[in-house]
Amino acid sequence: MVDITQSFSQLLLTYGPGAMLDLPDQAVIVSGLQGWRYGPNMKTVAEDRLIALLRDQLGDKLSPTFSGLRQPPEQDEERRDDRAPGVEVLLFPSWFTVDEDGDASGGGGDQTSAALEKRRRMVEFDHLTATKGGKLSYKDDRGKRREVNPIRFVAACTKGHLQDIGWRYLAHRNGDQTCRKPMYWVERGVSSDPSDISVRCTCGAMLTMADLYKPKFLGTCRSDSPWLQPQRLHDEECGIDLRLLPRSATNTYFAQTVTVISLTNSDDRVRQTVQEHRPTIDSIRPLPNFIDILRSLPHTKDAFAEFSDEEILRALDEETGDATTSANPRVAEFDILASGTRFIGHDGPSSHLFAETLPLDVLRLDQPWRDFLVGVVKVHRLREVTCLYGFTRLEPPPTAAESELDEIQLAVDGADLARNVEWLPAIEQFGEGIFLHVNPEHLNRWRSLPAVDDRMRVLREGESREAERFGRPPSHLGIAYWALHSLSHALMSELSLECGYPLSSLKERVYSSGAGQTDRYGLLIYTSTAGGQGTLGGLSGMAHRVGELLTRAMNRLELCSNDPICAEHAPNGDHDDRHLHGAACHACLLIPETSCEARNTRLDRGLLVPTVVGSRYACFEVI
Repeated sequence: MVDITQSFSQLLLTYGPGAMLDLPDQAVIVSGLQGWRYGPNMKTVAEDRLIALLRDQLGDKLSPTFSGLRQPPEQDEERRDDRAPGVEVLLFPSWFTVDEDGDASGGGGDQTSAALEKRRRMVEFDHLTATKGGKLSYKDDRGKRREVNPIRFVAACTKGHLQDIGWRYLAHRNGDQTCRKPMYWVERGVSSDPSDISVRCTCGAMLTMADLYKPKFLGTCRSDSPWLQPQRLHDEECGIDLRLLPRSATNTYFAQTVTVISLTNSDDRVRQTVQEHRPTIDSIRPLPNFIDILRSLPHTKDAFAEFSDEEILRALDEETGDATTSANPRVAEFDILASGTRFIGHDGPSSHLFAETLPLDVLRLDQPWRDFLVGVVKVHRLREVTCLYGFTRLEPPPTAAESELDEIQLAVDGADLARNVEWLPAIEQFGEGIFLHVNPEHLNRWRSLPAVDDRMRVLREGESREAERFGRPPSHLGIAYWALHSLSHALMSELSLECGYPLSSLKERVYSSGAGQTDRYGLLIYTSTAGGQGTLGGLSGMAHRVGELLTRAMNRLELCSNDPICAEHAPNGDHDDRHLHGAACHACLLIPETSCEARNTRLDRGLLVPTVVGSRYACFEVI
């Protein structure tokens, strides 16, 4: 079979372990981490704060010998053997349909009805043969080989388990369970209505797709994980009701990821350089002449050329591991970006972070931005590390952004990536951005208004209803988060018109403290791409125009093309399921979901500016 390649980000976010994937000739499921093969050029990802967070949050889900983060295996164009670097895939599902001519009634019935039906023989993998290229086929009763297609439906539970549907058992649920006569997939008409699709046995037994949608019809989960080895542990029990799942549905796979922005550990440049090249140093440090090797390697010799051997050794001996002490990486990110330091990090080809705090008098901000902003940081270069630690099916997991700033919580109830998690896959991306440090006094004055307090109760009710819908405890992030998140989306939309990056290339990080926490409020709008060392500066160059861009963004929010329906929407309403949206829709605040840290939720432009229905709780009355 020809090798199928995916980008690192696709492998982590869309087609990670346990994801179903359609290849040109087969349907497969991506193997767990035990099937990820690495060559001699395996690359690790150094990010101490992220590793510390994973150890703290995931606990027993990680092996006691957990070694850290790795990049996905990179294809080796020179190798085509079975042990070449790559990710294995496993055949799934094991039921197939075969195009077949003949009587569509499955053993009887009038011909008028049969003429409106199309039937396909259903066979299991054991009845198929495979060519040397891996293509599957079925040999019918007349000796003719026919192509097969994997069945479109499987069964899953909310814990991520996955299994084939017991087609024969369900079709004969009220009859002879020992029947082994041929079965057919029958489609009547062209409507694709579930009641027009059926599975029939030539003995006369049958079921319709409408039956499969009935609660408890599929039975309970037997804890199968076909991407793992073994697929099921002998003492593993689930018992959750199975649900029908089309293989191509959007709810088949929700990746659980956590992302951090790499920081500079110190103003000492030699210690920063050591941290940036930690994987290489750790791999050669046991050698007696490791500094000589460090100075000879192509990717490290230039970085360490300006430092003496004594400086390098002293930096290694003085490392204190301060970067791993914070429970939440976002706190450290905010603190360093909002420090007010003129230059943050250093400018170099291997630098993970280099930013510049702009003097506010140079920006010439008008009101209300002069009171709203404490600082603006031009981030020339940043490094983003994203790690995959699990996944869910059927229902999306809460994001890391849905926990309060000082109390980050990872969702630990997802499916496993391996039976024994010795490492986790991660990618690093480089880019640039703009950081806005928001004045907490401005937000606190706004939150003290009675109208804002009334609106906060409405938003909290919406959050409670959303949590109830998914059977979770409610997560109340506060009205400041809703306002800052809405501001972030408005600013991103405006930036995409000016900076040269499409909106889908921009990302956000919202910093908003909860009640009783130290005031930390800010926005980081950034872009990042894999394999690049920095960018051309189109986004960070907009930092000098941030006041103008914010004003234009707020002016656009006053009127939406879907008003007054958009402006009138209430998150605590009973008429729809958009409990995490106030005055927000695709015409005003919603952006590509890859750009949003919270899946386009907790948005309300009425918190920022008055709308056509008025708004006594707007943060910016006059722009």
